[in-house]
Amino acid sequence: MCGRYAFFKKMDEIDHFLGTLERKGQLRPNYNVAPTSVMPVCRVNDEGNRVLEDMYWWYMKWLPKDGKPNYKYSTFNTRDDRILDSKMWGKDFKEKQIRCIVPMNGFFEFTGPKGSKSAHYFYPKSTNFWGAAGIYSKVSPNEGMSSFSIITTDPNSMVEKAHDRMPAFLHPSEFEDWLNPEHSAEYLLDMLKPYPVDDMETYIASDKVSNSRNNGPELLEPSTLFGSSSMNKNVG
Repeated sequence: MCGRYAFFKKMDEIDHFLGTLERKGQLRPNYNVAPTSVMPVCRVNDEGNRVLEDMYWWYMKWLPKDGKPNYKYSTFNTRDDRILDSKMWGKDFKEKQIRCIVPMNGFFEFTGPKGSKSAHYFYPKSTNFWGAAGIYSKVSPNEGMSSFSIITTDPNSMVEKAHDRMPAFLHPSEFEDWLNPEHSAEYLLDMLKPYPVDDMETYIASDKVSNSRNNGPELLEPSTLFGSSSMNKNVG
């Protein structure tokens, strides 16, 4: 599961990482991205160019007649081992170009009892960004905006201590294939594997992360309660 992530680097860095040629929307740093947030996502437009545009983080295939989102099903994540058989997105994943890339600087997982959870922050060692595999829909509660879901896969040995799923991160060399509508669904799913543990770092971040209303760079400060090690320079 990926229910919280951080996104805060400069736009030119993001464009370089994703190879985007066009932007739609405004970049706002968000150190505590939660489901239903509006965040920049990379997709391919009709001309075949990569576009970075704002999308609503909660995949919606349709909206009720009253126009209000239905949150009965938690569609902000999509399991890689169930996507082809899912009534929600299986058919579309096989037949339509609905794939996207979700940029982030790191993600959180929580452990511990309710009311005193620890926020484990995971981030890459060799780069400032991760590009998570995702899917998107033209449907959203925000007029003219799409919605998206982050695909999850099995955890590596670092993440499994906090959760049994992790985002399926793509290497930049795989971006072209993932966004190419000509590739089969089976070929693409074979790309989704746990991220190499030797290229990741983690520490306990501020417990204020548990409240999605809290935001700011201070959330990424290592928790002094647990005596966590200092952060990598890529963070912040």
